[in-house]
Amino acid sequence: MVDQTIEVIIPVRDMGDHLPRLLQPLLDQLSDGDRVTVVDDASGDDTAAVARSLGANVVTLTKSRGPYYARQVAASRSDADILLFVDGRCRPLPGLLDAHRALQAQPGVALSCTNVRTISGPTVAAKMAAKMQPFMLPRSGGAMKAVVGMVPPRPDYYPTCNLGINRIAFEKVDGFRAMRGGGDLDICWRIQDQSLGTIATDTRVLMEWEPRTAIRDLGSQWKRYGNSNAYIRWAHRNECISKGARVSTRLSPAEAWTTLRAELRRPPSELAATAILGIAFQYGYFAAQLKRKEFEMPVHFDVSQ
Repeated sequence: MVDQTIEVIIPVRDMGDHLPRLLQPLLDQLSDGDRVTVVDDASGDDTAAVARSLGANVVTLTKSRGPYYARQVAASRSDADILLFVDGRCRPLPGLLDAHRALQAQPGVALSCTNVRTISGPTVAAKMAAKMQPFMLPRSGGAMKAVVGMVPPRPDYYPTCNLGINRIAFEKVDGFRAMRGGGDLDICWRIQDQSLGTIATDTRVLMEWEPRTAIRDLGSQWKRYGNSNAYIRWAHRNECISKGARVSTRLSPAEAWTTLRAELRRPPSELAATAILGIAFQYGYFAAQLKRKEFEMPVHFDVSQ
């Protein structure tokens, strides 16, 4: 049987200095028919030149419309069997591509991921991110759990720092939808909702992730996570309402308590970091809730322009 081909798609903006540690380990793993595509999202540095010099395929965007649009552009041009989405802070380890190939070869699988370990660093922000390990798979097994309190309950998902998607399934749901954050949850849910395939996991750490080094940048990242959490909850619950289901778009006290209780089960070292960054997350969440009248239902990207 011929192995499935993989196209690794990486949206980057002003990250030329990260590319050697990201691209070379990927390029060393390529099999016949595989390729690595860097989407230069209107960078102001030498991102495109560095990517080409290392041997990656490069797609250059002259205007930035966010990482999900960048991913969609490259994915819409691909003929690979598997689309593997990673980001500029990823540090691939040996065996990553073959693991995704093996997962996607399982019957009924359309989504794949392996464990991603966040590495530490000399700054307080890097140490906090390493304590939290935001991309590690749950100890109980499976992929990332869906947003607590979603009605109806949502399938598991994995972030686009290491998410493999069967290209046919990707095309059948028209790819990512336009949103600043949460597009990974959204596409995982839609693929599984439409019975196009399940998500398979490899619990080995086959990717490392280099965190931001400044507290301000890390806080901004978690604020965006909170904002996208509120938006995802709003969008998917309103989609349920449009289909005739009776659900609330607000977080109930019971859901809030369930979320808190789940967080309190974390180890103490993780709790300390979570408590600090949780402030930024909750600020983003509730700020988005207050202005949600400005929300619009997500639409599919038009990459023909």
